Amino acid sequence: MGKQVSASDYRSLLENWMRAAEKDLYSPPDRPGLLCYGPGYDNWGVQTNQKAMVAYAVLATDPFLNEKRAGFTREEIREKALSLFRFSLASHLEGDFCCSDGRKWGHTWISVLGLERMMPGIETLGNYLSEKDKELLRRVLISEADWLVDSYSVKAGLVKNNWPESNLWNGCFLHRVALLYPDTPRAAAYREKGTEFLVNGISIPADSVSEEIISEKKVKDWFVGANFFESFALDHHGYLNVGYMVICLSQVALLHFSARINGWQTPKALYRHVKELWQLVKTLTFPDGRLFRLGGDTRIRYCYCQDYAIPTWLLAADYLKDKDAPQFEAAWLKVVSAEAATSQDGSFLKTRCHKLKEISPLYYTRLEADRAVCLSLGAYWRRQLNIQEEISVQPLKQWSDEYHGACFVKGEKRVASFCWKAAQPPQIMCLPVRKSDLAEWRENLAGRVISPARYHYQIAKTHQEILFPGGFLVFGQTQTVAKGFLAEGQFDMPISCGWLAVAALPDDRTLLVIQKQISCHYGLLFSVQGLLLNIPNDVFNRFQRTYYTACGLRKIVGGPGKRKLLRLNSPWVNVDNTLGVSLVYGASSLFVYQPGRRQAGLLLGQFEAQVIETGLAVDEICSPCHLQPHLVETGEELYDIGAVVQTGVSWKQTAQVSRNCTYLSGLPAEVKNLKTVGADGNFYLLLVNSGQGKQEIAGKALSSRVYSFTKRQFISRIILKPGEADLVRLKD
Repeated sequence: MGKQVSASDYRSLLENWMRAAEKDLYSPPDRPGLLCYGPGYDNWGVQTNQKAMVAYAVLATDPFLNEKRAGFTREEIREKALSLFRFSLASHLEGDFCCSDGRKWGHTWISVLGLERMMPGIETLGNYLSEKDKELLRRVLISEADWLVDSYSVKAGLVKNNWPESNLWNGCFLHRVALLYPDTPRAAAYREKGTEFLVNGISIPADSVSEEIISEKKVKDWFVGANFFESFALDHHGYLNVGYMVICLSQVALLHFSARINGWQTPKALYRHVKELWQLVKTLTFPDGRLFRLGGDTRIRYCYCQDYAIPTWLLAADYLKDKDAPQFEAAWLKVVSAEAATSQDGSFLKTRCHKLKEISPLYYTRLEADRAVCLSLGAYWRRQLNIQEEISVQPLKQWSDEYHGACFVKGEKRVASFCWKAAQPPQIMCLPVRKSDLAEWRENLAGRVISPARYHYQIAKTHQEILFPGGFLVFGQTQTVAKGFLAEGQFDMPISCGWLAVAALPDDRTLLVIQKQISCHYGLLFSVQGLLLNIPNDVFNRFQRTYYTACGLRKIVGGPGKRKLLRLNSPWVNVDNTLGVSLVYGASSLFVYQPGRRQAGLLLGQFEAQVIETGLAVDEICSPCHLQPHLVETGEELYDIGAVVQTGVSWKQTAQVSRNCTYLSGLPAEVKNLKTVGADGNFYLLLVNSGQGKQEIAGKALSSRVYSFTKRQFISRIILKPGEADLVRLKD
């Protein structure tokens, strides 16, 4: 049985938040009886207010409310909840008021999302709603339902028209309205259109031929398109998006728990592929509940999608009876509590996002409200229901997706991944399973070249991924493209090209990396960073990392501050006595670069990012590390390095690995290579052809016979085309 979480675990966080939230409440001068949380604008402003309303409503109706901690009486909190609720309805197209930007909201693809997330709060306030409130609520809900049926078509697609989460919230909403108002003349139409939305929510290509019956109709006849690949990979916002896998499941949870509390019969279509998607999401979750986003993130780290893991875990526990889900829930609440404690005023994100609030109060309050509503759902559902877990949905040990060029392996000591089609590609991860605070995805272990342009993307021109038991091999020819130059008429252009080869060894510990980049043309570069191992150094690790090197121990303070570049005078470094990296060739020392700002957050141009400074501060372990503007010639080598990364190792073990790693000089010069001994005692050699012609290596240059992971057999010679790589296991 997993650790049971109680409503009180959530309630105390919400009570502390009340004082901080009060500063962001706004009452329109011409409607003093109304309140909104945040600026109260249309779209996300409306939804921010709706989510905050749930927190007030859940607290106001909690029999164990601590008024002293909250700073307000129960009646005061309830009146605020009602005022927030009334602002939401009054500013709708059916209401007699407007948003604070002068607009009315409603009748869009996203307008019912906030309503769905607000419904648990409305449920708790039911006895306190006036007849006028109830009548306007009915008009608003039916108005939105009619618009969805009459004016909005169901869309779905793997890449284009990818609408999984909105299909789910629209489908859930239509069924909800039919359940709330069975007397409405169009209830049957709501159910039918709602089912079409739901079937095309977590939809996969195989559904196009499915004979399964849903509401007296075959799935293939409901089918509009697949939003998920057969692997259940999701290409949302243009990259492999683990966060929106969670958002999809959270939408299912909202209707599931409303049905449980109200005694409704849920539609069968609601749960299609929920178990399969949960299995993948569970696989991609650290033990402390932090999501393993192998495709990265374009937004503030560990907000929004991470918050909606709470209703997802509760769904997994209640519907799938997964006894492991509450362990994620309990562990993540500790992370949330620890971060909130640093703010000292009860706010959730002030410590790392206060700069964002200065620039965009709307964005900041939106993120605070996401956390507030998800904590409220935990408090409400845990209070109302006896959630019993009985079984364990087994996570996957490895996973891959061809479209995204993604590979993933997870053992007892290591989690490793690669993704070409990521938020800031490529993204390579190698981490101890129980050290999620070391995770930062952007361009990790892929190197970086920056020009005067605003945006830079390292893309794969050719690539191949090979997954084998316990590991993977990925290689490809890459190109860094620069976009958005200041000079008028200067075209977007490639600024560097090269090769990348990565191998996760089948020893549950080791990752090998070979990188090479050369300049594409004469021009100005702002910075060149080889390796680029990202180490977050911020609120989640209490602003301090310990780096062990050949020259001794260094404690480095993190968070925003002065820009620093530290030469370690060591070819190896171990982070916190648990994650080691060793240079094998190409450079003699590693560097730690601290930009002096929180650089891992919203995906922006390099100059905008320097202004906003929100997210997480990250130490960048690099070699080489050239940070001054400099001119380069066409074909100039920018970096050419090989490195070994190991998880769960002490600094002494890292030092030993560094001594044991070698570069074989007897091979053709074009064949970059890296030899090491794995944690399993076997010798491994990673090879990559960085030249322009085919390369052949006789087995006797290595040993008489070697095991090739590309061929999946023992061979006596290796043939590599340009850009190709192979991982071999040596006999000795």
